[in-house]
Amino acid sequence: MAKKIFLVFTIVMVLISGTICYSMISAAISKKANNKKIAADMTGYPSVIPIPTESVEMEDKNRQTHHTGITNGQKYYTELSPKSNVNILLVGLDPTYSNFDTMVIVSLNEKDNTISLIDLPRDIYIDYTDDLIKTLKEKAYEFYKEKGNRKLNAAAAFGRKIKYKPEKERFPGKSDMNFLTDIINEVFGINIDDYIMVKTDGFRELVDYFGGVVIDVPYYMHYEDPVQNLYIHLEPGIQRLDGTKAEGFVRFRQGYTRDGRFVQYTRSENTIAFLKAFYEQHVTLKNLSKTGKVYEIVKKNTETSVNSLGEIYKYALLAKKALDNKYSIESIEIICEGTKIIDGAHYELIKTK
Repeated sequence: MAKKIFLVFTIVMVLISGTICYSMISAAISKKANNKKIAADMTGYPSVIPIPTESVEMEDKNRQTHHTGITNGQKYYTELSPKSNVNILLVGLDPTYSNFDTMVIVSLNEKDNTISLIDLPRDIYIDYTDDLIKTLKEKAYEFYKEKGNRKLNAAAAFGRKIKYKPEKERFPGKSDMNFLTDIINEVFGINIDDYIMVKTDGFRELVDYFGGVVIDVPYYMHYEDPVQNLYIHLEPGIQRLDGTKAEGFVRFRQGYTRDGRFVQYTRSENTIAFLKAFYEQHVTLKNLSKTGKVYEIVKKNTETSVNSLGEIYKYALLAKKALDNKYSIESIEIICEGTKIIDGAHYELIKTK
């Protein structure tokens, strides 16, 4: 759906913004090289910015070991991300702002020059320990009785309800994000360095701002849902999609062919096709002048754990490296090998060791 594409789209925008940021900060560092420090600005950032080395691996305090105790030893069957990767969790909120509608891990590998997109299915069953379920029942009985409270997309709400606070908080004061990232670490073995949370849809606005995207639509797309105000009508062939049509392209997963046959398609293929097309057409040095406006659009639609100037510089350095080395984009699918129904809720069971 559009939120998923917008999440990944946001990272692309961050890479563009990061390159500008890198250039500006590097220029300032060069100008004040004799002092080896930069004067504090009006935002209250520290006066000295640590200059990272060529590697942008996160500091030890931002990397956690495998947390234990949330699940009954639930482990995914294979490694998804090397320990040296930088991992950013992108989440999209559902309309109620309670559960997470979309969860994608953007895993950046400096050694292989790749960006992996790990799409976490929202209906994954989390095998919580009896102690945690008991705690939930005692502290939030209404949520305990809700259907689907053991799904991954409800994990943030779960952590918030029990007021989760690990010994070492990755994100101070954020019980929801600490709980979710600890689960991801325990079950999938992925260290989450930072997160970006999308509060509203900015997808169409961003696509229109860049003048649309040229896409080879693979098949006839026809679908209407008045309730969602969603009307998709696309003909096969190469064409430029504006924001509205692009939203339809990435959200389309089922509809009717011209001869009236009902068909279903794999949405992820359209998602990756759009992302690659946008990246190739718009993530260029030529578009760096548009970064200011892009930043405004992204900022009003997101919340992120990346706040300090030092952190921004680290990602700016990584952004420059990604653009200079033309990182390739690949998608990684989580393998589920069964389903489970609990109290009427449908769960996906991941392949485990």
